[in-house]
Amino acid sequence: MARPRTLEHDGLRTVERAAEVLRQFSCDGPALGLQELARSLGLPRSTAHRLLRSMEAAGFLVYDPESRTYRLGLWLARLGEVAMASVELRTAARPYLQSLAAETGESALLLVVRGSSAVVIDVQESQSPLRLTLPVGTPWPLHAGASNRVLLAFLPAHEREEILRQPLDRITQRTITDPDRLRRELDWVRHRGFAYSVGELTPGVAAVAVPILADGRLLGGLAVAGPAARLTRGRVPGVVRRLQEAAAAIARNLYGSPIKPS
Repeated sequence: MARPRTLEHDGLRTVERAAEVLRQFSCDGPALGLQELARSLGLPRSTAHRLLRSMEAAGFLVYDPESRTYRLGLWLARLGEVAMASVELRTAARPYLQSLAAETGESALLLVVRGSSAVVIDVQESQSPLRLTLPVGTPWPLHAGASNRVLLAFLPAHEREEILRQPLDRITQRTITDPDRLRRELDWVRHRGFAYSVGELTPGVAAVAVPILADGRLLGGLAVAGPAARLTRGRVPGVVRRLQEAAAAIARNLYGSPIKPS
């Protein structure tokens, strides 16, 4: 008896087919027809047609009724810009992460917003035996911890409110989960230009973070994190100053004069 297909299996297969469709396009072949794509993919014409229509509805493809061909959608171009921006940001920030880790003795992090999460895209770890280690690429909730909350604070207001309307998970006993209290905290972060937290993501770990801003846009966030016993509140002003200097230099290198938080 054949094993029943699962929704998960079907979903993965659809994703694989969609990725294969995208691979068919090139500079030499920017517009492709249904029959050509069906043949390249080894799919029945009806199956290929349903797949292409779904990708068109999602914005991945654009259909030209006159030539009866499909082209890549502008939404993919936007994703490409996001990917390139992350690469450029990481390259520009790397020497500053190294300096921050050396000067503070703690781990330095570079984060960006991806969807409704914060993602670490680069880390320079502390040389101390007792140090914070975070895997690159792991999504974290935007409301929890200074390194993530500084991103939430400087998002456009409508995006910020969309996050605040969602359930706010309690990661530790110190995680702020009340939307009104979190709004007040975000106002404070925008006013002061930095965030500080202790134990909101991991017990015993403190973090200080600032936004990287340029041309009125949030590019990402810079953070220093380590054991709360070392990264005390008394060290915050000095660490903030170094973080803000680095953030301004990164933005200036990428886009010219940065716009500092008000």
